[in-house]
Amino acid sequence: MVDITDSLTKALHSCGSAPFLFIGSGFSRRYIGLETWSDLLARFCTNINDYGLYLSNADGDLPRTASFIAKDFNVMWWKHASYEASKQDYGKEATEQSASLKYEIAKYLRGLSLEYKGTGLEDEIKALSQMNVDGIITTNWDLLLEDLFPDYKVFIGQEELIFSNPQSIAEIYKIHGCSSRPSSLVLTEDDYKDFQKKNPYLAAKLITIFVEHPVIFLGYSINDPHIQAIIASIAECVGGDKLKQFEENLIFVERADKGQDDAFEGATITIGPSKVRVTLVRTNDFSKIYAAVEATKRKIPARVLRYCKEQMYELVKSADPEIKLAVRDLDDIGEKDDIEFVVGVGVAKEFREREEKVTERQKEVMTARGYAGVSVDDVFADIIKEKSEYDAEQLLKSTYPLFRKLSNSYIPSFRYLQAVGVVDKVAFAKCEFVEGKRVAQRTVSRGFQTSQFRVAYDRDFKGLTTAQIIERTTPEKAVGIIPFQPRDQIDLAVVAKFLNDNADKLKEGAYRSFFRKLACLYDYLAFGFEG
Repeated sequence: MVDITDSLTKALHSCGSAPFLFIGSGFSRRYIGLETWSDLLARFCTNINDYGLYLSNADGDLPRTASFIAKDFNVMWWKHASYEASKQDYGKEATEQSASLKYEIAKYLRGLSLEYKGTGLEDEIKALSQMNVDGIITTNWDLLLEDLFPDYKVFIGQEELIFSNPQSIAEIYKIHGCSSRPSSLVLTEDDYKDFQKKNPYLAAKLITIFVEHPVIFLGYSINDPHIQAIIASIAECVGGDKLKQFEENLIFVERADKGQDDAFEGATITIGPSKVRVTLVRTNDFSKIYAAVEATKRKIPARVLRYCKEQMYELVKSADPEIKLAVRDLDDIGEKDDIEFVVGVGVAKEFREREEKVTERQKEVMTARGYAGVSVDDVFADIIKEKSEYDAEQLLKSTYPLFRKLSNSYIPSFRYLQAVGVVDKVAFAKCEFVEGKRVAQRTVSRGFQTSQFRVAYDRDFKGLTTAQIIERTTPEKAVGIIPFQPRDQIDLAVVAKFLNDNADKLKEGAYRSFFRKLACLYDYLAFGFEG
C-alpha cells in the first residue's frame, strides 16, 4: 500500500513553498456534521412548500432552487411569529428578497460551528489546529476555520479580497461569504451569476498563490463545477511555461470508499476543451495528509511573517514612513501591534549571541547557588504547578536580574513576589527585588488580551464560563478568548488545569506566545494584586 504521508511530504518539499488549503463543504461535513447544501436548503422549507417542489421547478439547479425558496421564505419570515426576534435583530438590514433566508442560514451556522467535539476525529482536529499553513481559501460559510486558525486574518467575499491588499500568508479567503456577515453569502442564482462575472478578477488575485504554492483541495469532489471554473480561469491567466508548474501545485484529497486502499496518483480534469493534470490523494485517514503538511511547516509562525510583510508593504507604500526598529523574540510576538518595523541588517547574530551569553551567565549563577540553571521555560512550568519547586528569594535575587535583560515581554513573577511578602501595592513599592519588580511591571503593562480575539469573544463566548469556553472550541482559540472574560469570572482552577493539559504549548509551537500570555494572566490573578 502506498505511504500517503511520505509521498505527499516529498511532493510538498519539491514545490519549495508552504501549502495553501482550499476548503470545501465536505470538510465541514466531516468535522461538524454540517448538511449537504441540498439538505441545508431543505431545512428551511418547513413553513413553506415541500423542498422537492422547489428542486424540481429549478431542474435540480441548486442556486436556482435557493432563489425560489428565498422568495417564498421571505414572505413567510415577515409574517411568522417565530421569527420576531430575528426581525428585531435584522429587519432593518433585510432589504433584499434573499436577505431573510441568508440571515437564518447564517444564524444556524454560527451556532453549529463551535460544536465539533465528540465526532471521533479529535486527533485530526488537533493536527489541523496546529498546522502552520501559509493560508486558506474556502467557499464555506461556517466558522470552523476561524476556530482552527484563530490568528489568521479573514477576508470575506470576492470584493473584500479583490480591493484589499492581502499578504498571501496567515490569511483566510472566504470567497463565497461568511455567516458572520449574512449579506455576503453566495446563495442564489443571482449571487452566483455575480460571482462568475467577477471570476477573472478573483483569478488574477489568486494566480500568484496557485503558481508559487502547492494548493491542497479538501472537501471537494475533483468534478465540482464551481472549483473547475476557478481553476479554468486561473489556467487561462497562467498559460505557457507556467502551466506545468501550476498543474504540479494542484493536489486533490478525496475520501476513499469503504474497502478502497489509499492512493496517490495523477488525474485529469477536463474543463471544456482544456485538460488540467492534478495529483489525486485518496484516503479515509486525513491525519496522514495533515502529518505531511506539518512536516513542511515554517519554523516561524505564519502570522508573524504576515505582520512583517504587512509592515514592509506599508513602509514601501508610505511617502513619509516613520521607521522604528526594535529587537524582539519572534515567539514573544502575539499580535501585529507588537511589531512597528522588523528588518535587521547585521544585528541578528549579535543579538542572539548576547542572549546566549545572558543564558550562560544565568546558568553559572544558578549552579553556584545550588540550582541546575533555571530558564524562562522552567519558570512557566513551575507557575502552573500546585507548589513551587524553587526558593523564591534566591530566584528573584539571582535569576530575575538576568530575565530583565531578555527581550521576552511575558515572564511570570507574582508567585515568587507573593512568597517573599509582596502582597499589595505598598509592599510592591518597597520591594527590594528591583529586577523582579521590573519584570512584573513590564508584563502587566503589555496587557493580557490579544485584540484579534475580541470579536469572536463578543459574538460567540460572552457570558460563558471558563470551562464552557474551553469545551466549545480548540485550545488554540480558547487561550485567546479567556482573557476577555471579566476578571472576577475567570475560573483560576480551570485555567490552571487547562494550562497543565497544554503544558507542551508553553514551550513550543505557533501559539506559544498566546499560551504564555494566559499563563502570565493566571500568575497575576492567582498571586498578584490589583493596582
